[in-house]
Amino acid sequence: MSSPAPLQKPLLGSAPVACAACRRLKMRCVGAENPPCARCLRTGRRCVVSPSRRGQTQANSLRKRLPPVSSSVGEVPDIQTATGSYGSISMTSPWLAPPELPRLPSRPSPTHRSDAHDSPASISRTEDVSTPSLPSVYSLSPLDVLGSVAAQDVLSGSQHQHQQEPRDHRVGNSRSAEIPENVLVEYIEFFREKILYCVPVIDDADLRDERYVIMYKRPLAYCASFVASQFIPGSANVRRQLLAHISEFIETISGPLTHNEDAIWTQLQALAVLYAYRPAGDVFPLPGAPENPSFLDHWTLKYSIEAFALRAGLHRSIDRVRVLLRSDSSDISKSSAFSMYVYWLWLVTMSHHFSLMTRTPPTLREDSTITLAVDLLRDIPRPSRVTRVLAEIDLYTLWQQAGRSAPGLAEWWCTSSDSMNVEGIVAVLEDLEGALEVWSQRWGLRGESNVTITNVDISKNGAVNFHFESTRFCISSFGTRYILEKTRSAFDQEFASRSALSHLARKSVLKSVQAAHACSRCLVDISPLRRENIRYMAEFGYALVAFCCLYLIQAYEFFGEALPMSKSYMVSVEEVATFMTEMAVANNTAPRIYGNLVLRQLKRVLEGPPDGYEDSQSWTEKENEAMGEPAHLSMDQTAPISDVDLIDGGPSGHHLTHDEAGLQFLTNSTSATSPPLFSIFEPSWGPLLK
Repeated sequence: MSSPAPLQKPLLGSAPVACAACRRLKMRCVGAENPPCARCLRTGRRCVVSPSRRGQTQANSLRKRLPPVSSSVGEVPDIQTATGSYGSISMTSPWLAPPELPRLPSRPSPTHRSDAHDSPASISRTEDVSTPSLPSVYSLSPLDVLGSVAAQDVLSGSQHQHQQEPRDHRVGNSRSAEIPENVLVEYIEFFREKILYCVPVIDDADLRDERYVIMYKRPLAYCASFVASQFIPGSANVRRQLLAHISEFIETISGPLTHNEDAIWTQLQALAVLYAYRPAGDVFPLPGAPENPSFLDHWTLKYSIEAFALRAGLHRSIDRVRVLLRSDSSDISKSSAFSMYVYWLWLVTMSHHFSLMTRTPPTLREDSTITLAVDLLRDIPRPSRVTRVLAEIDLYTLWQQAGRSAPGLAEWWCTSSDSMNVEGIVAVLEDLEGALEVWSQRWGLRGESNVTITNVDISKNGAVNFHFESTRFCISSFGTRYILEKTRSAFDQEFASRSALSHLARKSVLKSVQAAHACSRCLVDISPLRRENIRYMAEFGYALVAFCCLYLIQAYEFFGEALPMSKSYMVSVEEVATFMTEMAVANNTAPRIYGNLVLRQLKRVLEGPPDGYEDSQSWTEKENEAMGEPAHLSMDQTAPISDVDLIDGGPSGHHLTHDEAGLQFLTNSTSATSPPLFSIFEPSWGPLLK
């Protein structure tokens, strides 16, 4: 008697079995018959293999036609056994299992970082390996630097991270576990009181009636509660339940647009909440950071919100605002046209910040809807949250305008052109520095009484000052990179101008170090009563502060005592990093992780002498006094020093030849405790400040 046909028959073009990760990714699963499969082995993910659903469908139809067989023949494996780590969810058959949401693959082992993501940032990262590393966003994205440090940190002393069990991101059926309304009310209230400031496209009045929001603006209620749960201890259960609702919401926005403008506005606000708090750790493996499902991925959210905004016509909302202005309408700021236009402006600023942090081209670029915004809305009564968006737009356009005069200044994602000489670049940067000072006065950044545009209360709008300091740091780092490269070329070719360029390089490095110091202290230097609010800042702010600290650490490592008061900068870095470690709360662990990364790098560098070159004659007494003691200065005291303070008279000692400097650099490099784990500065720049 012939044996019955096997119950699970492979279909053409499909594997009879596939692991859960490959099935979700819709990728071919190689080696699933003998787990782990090739993909899970490469990424360090746990390989969970369950029977093919299509094979089970065939098996079910065969069971109806075949008589019962022995349990030893064609037995379908128990689902609960196959799912392994999901044993906490009671399932006895695949038909009773709750629907499973798509999930981003677990973070790969840091030893396989280059395969971790297919994002533009990860593609450019592989190209950067073969080129010299230059300072700041013009050579490496801040997130790439942080990711490199995090990966090396794991390799050097945290191997146990690789043995961690994968986190459970299965989302239960939303209809079987509804969240009590009174719980949602409290989460929304928490969001309105603590977090709303970071999402300026939502007004306080939009969330004041929590029960109304739950009843008529459910997507906004769920998204606000989800972000709030990140900061409230004991919210893991609620957070897991909210994921199901948010997944359903993300799916709805990919469908046809509704004709109800209020519904579209609610969807836009809900997306803004998720977008403002997207995790930076999705761009690089950050050991210890909580993972998120794929629909909350860093890149997916960005593309989703921008595509939805374009489909909703926000890029044309300026036309409706102009109509209202011509009709001399009252309460323009309360109109839907005004709200949509402000939302569009906010999206442009977010695209700009995202571009800086990932070193990728911005997806929303400057056009007339952006350049005319400040003048168009200047005289319209508006809430301070809108004024903050306008201030950021004004700062962004200032940077873009300067970029037209200096190739590469506004294009940090690609190698800058060599078409301009140093004098031209320096002139543009000096003009831009003056323009930034005028901008700060125009917006009353330091409480000026003669402000051009009112309603920016810096005590309540600290984000404006943070963006100002970060912009100044990024721009100064462009000058540092450009001038150091030119100085190195002059040394290599023994140009007569190399002495003057060396002085200019010193001045440029000092300015960028001062700017990094000022940006890093934006959070620490505010009053104690306001520090509590920093705890609820989005993760990208902490990532940028950590990058500024790493910039200072490596400047000290490469240039050492050639930088006056360099040890004081290291004291400041330690204070800022310690401050970040204290900012973590509940599920929001990123500040502590960033702070610890910085502290470990600082300890590594301070254990031995820096790679820089100590020369007692490199700095005059006047220059040392002009620098002051950075660790104890206020924000106003860390403004860039004037040219006279920096290079008046120049250094008086013997100037090293290129060969002498190179020899001294190599000698000092060998005395370092260990090579740097990341490279912001190119090592050959070390002798250029002599």
